[in-house]
Amino acid sequence: MKTKTKDKLLIAVGIFGVVGFLYLYTVKLFGVHGRPPTSAFIENYIGRNGIIVLNILVFASLLALLPYRQIGQESRWKSKGAFVGFLIALFTEMFGLPLVLYIFSPFFDYPALRPFSRQVLGSFGMIAGTWVTLAGIVLVVIGWRKIHAAKGLVTGGIYRWIRHPQYTGLFLIMLGWLLHWPTLLTLVLFPIMVLVYRRLALSEEKQLEAGFGAEYQDYAARTPRFFPGLVKSGHH
Repeated sequence: MKTKTKDKLLIAVGIFGVVGFLYLYTVKLFGVHGRPPTSAFIENYIGRNGIIVLNILVFASLLALLPYRQIGQESRWKSKGAFVGFLIALFTEMFGLPLVLYIFSPFFDYPALRPFSRQVLGSFGMIAGTWVTLAGIVLVVIGWRKIHAAKGLVTGGIYRWIRHPQYTGLFLIMLGWLLHWPTLLTLVLFPIMVLVYRRLALSEEKQLEAGFGAEYQDYAARTPRFFPGLVKSGHH
């Protein structure tokens, strides 16, 4: 596939993810309780399993907007697979308990976190979680626009404040869904996901340092890795 055709396809997939999220969950940004009417409307046509698959596809599509910088194909697929695994765990429980939990449920009491979350956070958790998820998507898009088709080291725009805004965006997407719909499985997976993408970022930084030398070292020394305003993470 030609590079330009591939780029257009990835952009289209990424746009599908952004538009899909806005269509399915915009109402949640304004405090609408219960199942979003858009999600319920689609579920009437494609069923419970269909809406699970649709949600997974929508969020997995955002991976198309992650033009990893000088990183090996193996690391790309591992990190993408881990994120898709998180989505599967999230949405299968969000719309119905995962099969494995159903099979083993006679042997243990599965702790449901959602009632506890609703008791502590009320509707705030769902509203805040949706906004945090949207903020993560915005970071992914902004990071993509700045780095897409860049020829040299990107240090301007959002990259002036953090070195990996797209990974930070993924962290926010996952955190937002933990607030929106906390589950035991995704709560366990979240720190694992953070470690996976931190490891990917470190691998990326080594290759960037090898490619850009002192220019990247100076940039890393003054720019935090994931979150602005924190202690400069440099090579730590």
